[in-house]
Amino acid sequence: MNAAVLTNTFEPTELAFLQRLFDEICAERGLAGGSLAANNLAAQIIQLYQQGVRDPRDLHIHLDPDAPLRT
Repeated sequence: MNAAVLTNTFEPTELAFLQRLFDEICAERGLAGGSLAANNLAAQIIQLYQQGVRDPRDLHIHLDPDAPLRT
């Protein structure tokens, strides 16, 4: 199991990956970095990553606001 899941810490490479993903999706959606929507997006990204969703395509799918709700 990934140490980040156990300790809630991230390696520098993980942080860089998450930052790039966040920046990319913010740009796609036209979100300002400090906005409530951007903060919510960041929380969703972290939550999904901690749940084991690591592939960028899978993260994009889970974060798609137009996708049907998943249960």
